[in-house]
Amino acid sequence: MKTALIIIDVQNILVETGFQSDKMMDKISFLQHQARSKGAEIIYIQHIENPEDSALEDWQLSPLLNRKSDEKVFQKKYNSIFKETDLKDYLDKEDIGRLVLCGMQTEYCVDASVKVGFEFDYKLVIPEGAFTTFDGEEASAEKINTFYQKI
Repeated sequence: MKTALIIIDVQNILVETGFQSDKMMDKISFLQHQARSKGAEIIYIQHIENPEDSALEDWQLSPLLNRKSDEKVFQKKYNSIFKETDLKDYLDKEDIGRLVLCGMQTEYCVDASVKVGFEFDYKLVIPEGAFTTFDGEEASAEKINTFYQKI
């Protein structure tokens, strides 16, 4: 069974404003190095809700990711990385059964993707400190991240 590192929604506007996104980026950089050194695939997910957003700089993948040209990008418009994307078909075709998930936004896209990935029977790894979010009305980003790191 192969492993893929899946980096979710690490896009310019989100990285610029996310809670402790610099720490998340350090962790993602470490995970990228590990994945590349072990020959694991790295897949980027880009959230594009409206087609016109795809041209906006704010919604581009962050250049801090140092994405290699041969690393795949899947676009999505829903929270789950699987809904109405070709990601599952690609993972199955490539015999990728273990997913290391990281990125943004903890309680939305990361959470939804973990739940759907579990339902699809993928082996999931969610490294501590490799995801973040924003302050919400009911809870701070710090509280949200702490809660998710404990489950």
